[in-house]
Amino acid sequence: MPHERMQEWICYSCDDHLRRGNLPTIAVANKLELASIPLELAELNVLERQLIAKILPFAKIVALPKGQQRAVHGAVVCVPSEVEATVNCLPRPSSDAQLLQVKLKRRIKYKGHQYFYTVNMKNVLAALATLKDMHSEYKDVSIDQGATFNSLPDDLPCNEEQTQQDNGDASEQADQSQNPEKDELRPGLVLDSCMQPPDIAQEALSYGDGIFSVAPAQGNKPVGFFAIPKLEAMAFPVQFPTGQNTLDEVREKKLSPSKYFNARLFCVDTRFASDQSYLFFAQFVTETHMATNSMSIQMRKGKPITSDGRKISSKMLQDKQEVEKLITNKDATRFMQPLRGTPAYWEKTLKDLNAMVRQLGKPTFFLTFSAAEMRWPEVIEAVKAQQGEQVDFSQLDWNAKCDILRSNPVTVMRLFEKRVDALMTDLILSPAQPIGEVEDYFYRVEFQARGSPHIHLLVWIKDAPEFGDLQDDSVVIKFIDQYITCQMPDPNADPELHKIVSEVQLHSRNHSKSCKKGNVMCRFGFPKLPMDKTILTYPTPDDDDDDDNDNNDQPKCTKKQTQRQKGKTKEQSSSA
Repeated sequence: MPHERMQEWICYSCDDHLRRGNLPTIAVANKLELASIPLELAELNVLERQLIAKILPFAKIVALPKGQQRAVHGAVVCVPSEVEATVNCLPRPSSDAQLLQVKLKRRIKYKGHQYFYTVNMKNVLAALATLKDMHSEYKDVSIDQGATFNSLPDDLPCNEEQTQQDNGDASEQADQSQNPEKDELRPGLVLDSCMQPPDIAQEALSYGDGIFSVAPAQGNKPVGFFAIPKLEAMAFPVQFPTGQNTLDEVREKKLSPSKYFNARLFCVDTRFASDQSYLFFAQFVTETHMATNSMSIQMRKGKPITSDGRKISSKMLQDKQEVEKLITNKDATRFMQPLRGTPAYWEKTLKDLNAMVRQLGKPTFFLTFSAAEMRWPEVIEAVKAQQGEQVDFSQLDWNAKCDILRSNPVTVMRLFEKRVDALMTDLILSPAQPIGEVEDYFYRVEFQARGSPHIHLLVWIKDAPEFGDLQDDSVVIKFIDQYITCQMPDPNADPELHKIVSEVQLHSRNHSKSCKKGNVMCRFGFPKLPMDKTILTYPTPDDDDDDDNDNNDQPKCTKKQTQRQKGKTKEQSSSA
């Protein structure tokens, strides 16, 4: 049963539009209404949805360590699919209980695959019949209800795996043997164990002993998203069972791709937020649109010739290789500032941060806050509430929590963003001033190897002593002691805080892979010797001489390090 909200809410933007008598851009009336998903479509698994899609959005999706969260490598490529030929070439089991083992591939001869699932052909045929009646782009689909796998032509985009074991692509096999890490990143090989768990019942009911491989998009050329009308509805027919109200719909109030996909992903209907393929598809389309509208080539002022003495002409700028050389040699710059993660975006951000340092001086604190979603009951409960269910957080094991978090990454990220806002507003910037009166701050969101976010935060505190500008170190030490401690909380006075610090703030004795980068036992220097008080350490003159010899062309700088540990504790992390 879908979750029923007890109250209706309206955002400030929509309220402002309505008060002025205007239609909000993200209103349902602005052709954003969603048709209910028929039962025949809702029951399809991931591979069955791919079999009925007229456009296949191929993406290299991999499972990250620990929590098995998803990441995408490379771009999303949209390729037309031969739905009729693919479905007609798959056999019809004699019993409704029999299932087919099917692999979705880019080409039949490839060993790697995109998905590997068991397929119920009864569900696939019923879904196509429903789409033929409802979907605007499926009216011309014709499916043979009695197709068999006997004497099929060789050019059909499917085959039985037993006949293809020795027909792999030689170049791909050689590439995989030379680069085993590349093979590990292949979506099918990585996702087999997590997206298709072993099921003895399904194995027993499988059709025969063969595994059928299908390549619906084999031989077709990729298409541009904005070049094909209704591409979104053909790539995701389950989300758009009628084929209406997609991104390219003509609307009274125009919507940018960014606002459109935000409205879809933040909708109370989680059909989009829970589909990982749609998430990466939306990200790719949005970034493509932003890059197309904002990318430009600008020549450096006063540089009519290149570094090697050639005159820059319009013909040169039309040559892709020549443009790449200009950018590499700093003769030209490519501006894609609105597109997050690009070099131009971070170049602008770095300049903004350098301006803050020039105006405000050295930052006082550098803090890191990592997401602990596995310890936040409200996150798990919110995701399950969207699904119309209730769970007891204390009764969930690690795997169950990971499954819930993966089921709706959009809600998880939104709750993390709300926590960051609350951290800044209700704690660091609050009148209590836990780390002093804040003049300004800057933070950057990054994602760990397991896929969870964290922030790195710089904070400028009013009237804070600047390290290195004072002759008396005691002033700096006194300031540090006022706000920072590495002492374990008293387990009797505050058992909850003691438990949290013990679990998340102690550097483990079992060093992780990250610790051993650079062929060292621990690049963070743990275990550290305990100290009774805070001290400031400076490099010795010999260290300064070594730095001068190693960097003759670099300006001299003094390395300074603040180090503090109180009491004879175990291996403790001094990170915030």
